[in-house]
Amino acid sequence: MKILNPAMRIIFLLSVLAFGIQACTNNAKEETSLKMLQNKVDSLNLFVQKMKPGLGELMTNIQLHHEKLWFAGTGLNWKLADFEIGEIKETVDQAKEIETDRPETKSLTMLSEPINAINHDIENQDINQFKKDYGILTQTCNTCHTANHFEFNVITIPSAPTVSDQDFKTLQVR
Repeated sequence: MKILNPAMRIIFLLSVLAFGIQACTNNAKEETSLKMLQNKVDSLNLFVQKMKPGLGELMTNIQLHHEKLWFAGTGLNWKLADFEIGEIKETVDQAKEIETDRPETKSLTMLSEPINAINHDIENQDINQFKKDYGILTQTCNTCHTANHFEFNVITIPSAPTVSDQDFKTLQVR
């Protein structure tokens, strides 16, 4: 085995030392970058928490689509009715996903059966069964409200649309 001469040893030791210093510097830079990235992630998470809708906003959204569903179905606008029941289901799913810490969201599963029944009514374009199942959906909303101590929030079958700038009847080809 050949022994390195003193100059080669110094070059070798300086190379090892330089590599070690660079590795430490890279680790420090990585650590700083990771801290900056974590701060950005934390900031974005806080922003998202502030921006997400609360359960009340989600329920108001469901209430609006519940109303529009009634007028679309009774107006025989089955495409719009299908859209509105889809919006209700989507908002229920969103509430379950967003409001995981709220006990009320566990009760939202009781809406699945009436929603599925209305989907079936819409597919069959059965106005009589639609009206019955809509009544069941409405009562299920109230049952959920009562079970979660919101019995003062009573949902009814709407008598007039809140949204006055939408035609809910089936469009006739002109």
